[in-house]
Amino acid sequence: MAELTEDAIKKIFGDTTFFKGQEYYKNGHVQGTVKFENTLFALVMGSSAEPYEVRALIKDFEISTKCTCPVGNMCKHGTALLLKWAFEPSSFIDADIFLRSLDGRSKEEIIDMIARAIKQHPSLINEFSREEEEKPRINIDAISEKIGWIVHGELDYYHIDDAVDKLEEIKNIADRLKEEKSIKEAADIYFVLVEECVEAFDEGADDSGGSMGDFAIGCIKDFNECVEQMSDPPYNNRLLGKIMNLVKSEDYGLETSDMLYSVINDENIKRVEEYFLEKLEEKRKIASDSSYRYHKNKSLRILNRLYEKLGKPHERLRLAMYELVDKEDYYKLAKILLEEKRLEEAFDAAKKGLLMPGESHYLNDIYFDIARALIGTKHEMIDFNISLNVALEEMSRNFDQVKYEAAKEVFKGIDKLEDFKSAVHKSLKNRDSAVSALLHDGELKAAIDTIRREPGISPETMIMVSKAALDKEMMDESGMLTRMVLERGWLSDKPPMKELLNAMVDISDKVALQDLCDHILKKGGRGAALILIPHLLKKSPELSALLVKNFMRDVPVEMVVKVAGAVAKPDEGAALCRMRINEDILQSHIHYDKAIYLLSAVRGIYAGNEAKWLEFIKRFAAENKGKKKLIERVRKEFVVVL
Repeated sequence: MAELTEDAIKKIFGDTTFFKGQEYYKNGHVQGTVKFENTLFALVMGSSAEPYEVRALIKDFEISTKCTCPVGNMCKHGTALLLKWAFEPSSFIDADIFLRSLDGRSKEEIIDMIARAIKQHPSLINEFSREEEEKPRINIDAISEKIGWIVHGELDYYHIDDAVDKLEEIKNIADRLKEEKSIKEAADIYFVLVEECVEAFDEGADDSGGSMGDFAIGCIKDFNECVEQMSDPPYNNRLLGKIMNLVKSEDYGLETSDMLYSVINDENIKRVEEYFLEKLEEKRKIASDSSYRYHKNKSLRILNRLYEKLGKPHERLRLAMYELVDKEDYYKLAKILLEEKRLEEAFDAAKKGLLMPGESHYLNDIYFDIARALIGTKHEMIDFNISLNVALEEMSRNFDQVKYEAAKEVFKGIDKLEDFKSAVHKSLKNRDSAVSALLHDGELKAAIDTIRREPGISPETMIMVSKAALDKEMMDESGMLTRMVLERGWLSDKPPMKELLNAMVDISDKVALQDLCDHILKKGGRGAALILIPHLLKKSPELSALLVKNFMRDVPVEMVVKVAGAVAKPDEGAALCRMRINEDILQSHIHYDKAIYLLSAVRGIYAGNEAKWLEFIKRFAAENKGKKKLIERVRKEFVVVL
């Protein structure tokens, strides 16, 4: 076996892992060391009550370690084992020498040795008792070590696809075994692939592209297909423990919990429940409230789905009653009771949940779902004030037509519809939702009056009401709302804004448009100006020119040319182009193309008046004689003597 140095071990594991392992080695935590062929074995005392079983494979110049600790491979315990080998190789029992010595032992001695080994490790009987034809066709430990090498260390974005390609090669082995009906061996490989992908994520693999996640999900699907073809309770029970450990540790959206559904049955469901609730109790002692809450939701969600698969609704209900401490807990309880048609109990749970801390939009939704179901039979259970508070809280976030109609159905069922609508229109804190409700109820005039009266309504809501007014041919009201939107600095020209702007300009006189432009200039409304300029162009090009002059740098050069060509007086149009040229050429020579484009526009403006054009271009050349490259381009482009 190759010799190892301290520096070589540090290089393999990195400083952090190396120094942690060095402490373990120096403190005598490495015990029971054995060498067998190219593999080292040891028990290493760690943070657990029981020592971790560690092995290290040293083959040529490649080294890999495997450990029963949560990290699994290339960990500090493996480092400690290798340091023990580097400094104390004589402390290792050489299994190769021991096996050769068996040639001189009697049958009785060997049987006694095997008996003692089984007494210490009863699971060995599974290996010793295999019939020849039952021996596995694969070495899962070797495959696991190979996979560990592939995903070892932090896989960055640029290398993760290469790792997945190598994992695909191993998956091909499992796929072939699956086709050949060697289901157990295939399932074992699929499981290890998923396990090692989770390990890679734990070590910080950058799977931004999702290739490793997709690969793992595919392996989970194939694993389930294999297990569903098996009828081997002992094997499934062995799998169950491994799956539960994996599900507990995985938190990357791989849905490893799906693997439980292939092995769950009436006999082992209680074992699964006990496991997750026990782990949850452990988490309660060490985790923050939010972290504990997250793990609680995850565990109960998994158990709920398992009981649902087994067709055990009463067990689901029992789980839903586990630790009712906030709104989300009561929502889940009410949901299951509603599914069981236990409406009164469901409604009682929903009402209790409303008094609890936390947030749950779903609780508000299910409250009205249950209330609607109670209208025909137990409408007296529905309290107006409680229902109103729930509805107003929900609508304070945003307006949802479906939810609003559901609430209206409940209030109509208890003869309180008008009271509800009045409260929404007058008392709802989210005034955008109040206006949306008015519009939804066909009360367009009231919606317009609310916008005119209350300054806090958002431009998005104002645009929606303006479009409704336009559709009803309420042109003045639509124009007024559109002007208000622009005055508040609206920045988007997306539909229906273009249609509204055209309509507003059409019905507005020049005084109103001048007032609007003055307001935009006073407020420095760059966005509103850029939106308005092209819509003013046909009716009032002078106002377009006014806005262009004040926001010249922000206006696209093509729009400057359009406005310059539309103004009544050629000199004003030429001056507008000249202003933009000065803006551009003062910045950089890279804008000379724009300057030539604008000068061409000026020549077009002066078409039919050659004297004016020549006067303009010569004056321009004189003022910019220091910009030799520009002047040379002007000579070539316009064939003038300057």
